[in-house]
Amino acid sequence: MKKIILTLILSFAIISCETPTQTNSDFPSVVDSSKYEEIANAWTNAVNAQDVDLAMSYFSDDAVWAFPNGVQIQGKEAIGDLMQTTSSIWTSIENSEDTNYLALEGTNEAGEDFKVLLSWGDATYSNEANSVTVPYHNVIFFTEDNKMSFQGGFYDRTKFVQAYDEDPIK
Repeated sequence: MKKIILTLILSFAIISCETPTQTNSDFPSVVDSSKYEEIANAWTNAVNAQDVDLAMSYFSDDAVWAFPNGVQIQGKEAIGDLMQTTSSIWTSIENSEDTNYLALEGTNEAGEDFKVLLSWGDATYSNEANSVTVPYHNVIFFTEDNKMSFQGGFYDRTKFVQAYDEDPIK
């Protein structure tokens, strides 16, 4: 009899642990990140090819690029100017093979849809004289037509600043 009661109790415990399917969640959905990774990697490839015009084609006109020191570059033209400067400093950006990606889609409190790619890992920035590897976290928001509208990087800039003659991100 004890075994039957124990079995019933365990059965009820297991059944109560099932998670119901939510159709109207306030939380974003985790989605396949591959299409967003392709855009981010194509942008990196354009930067590595020193093709600023191609790199800029991945940004929306009103894009924002935020840096860990609090500086925000606003607008595609201003981002292009910064990329001209930084691409003359760093000739290669390589993300580690163990870079992690997570893509989310959802609706914000204002009722607007959003798409975001989160990534984290190590990135190595190189030129003929220097190579700087930093662990980083990056956030890219995409527009409806999959242009990058916001890019924010979070990393320790100390090694970068040491490699610059003058810090281009002030």
